[in-house]
Amino acid sequence: MIMNSYLLLSLNQSKVTVFILCSYLLQVQTTHDGNLDAVLKDLKKIKTCSKIDASLYTAEMTDRSECKASVMRCFVDEMEVIWYESMYGSDETFTNNVHNVLKNVHKLFADQTAESTTCQKCETFEEKKCTEFLKRFEVLINQFYTELAEKKQNS
Repeated sequence: MIMNSYLLLSLNQSKVTVFILCSYLLQVQTTHDGNLDAVLKDLKKIKTCSKIDASLYTAEMTDRSECKASVMRCFVDEMEVIWYESMYGSDETFTNNVHNVLKNVHKLFADQTAESTTCQKCETFEEKKCTEFLKRFEVLINQFYTELAEKKQNS
């Protein structure tokens, strides 16, 4: 009788552990979705940056599986340039939206590790005007969003 009670208790603890683990993974997935949504919404709000007169290195993502972290790092570095420039001459809403993009992207990609030295350096990409840079960044975030949705469906 005591052994049966112990066995039932052990099975219930396993079920609880699995439930907690699944809940955590779901929350992590939802957080990533929410952060990507927030990034996309803020990028749409700052699509034109006519007051930012800077040429920005605009990375190309030819193969989504290769050099993903370095491409994202390049976009983040250049977004920081936009944020810095926006503090001097742009309206406060624009500056806040740029800051929100940076904050959410940092949350999403904080655990990305460095990739091989064969990845192209940010400074070697073509320079584009701010509006074109933001369009390309939005395309990249949409690619990540699609990739995340595909992973979600397959799991």
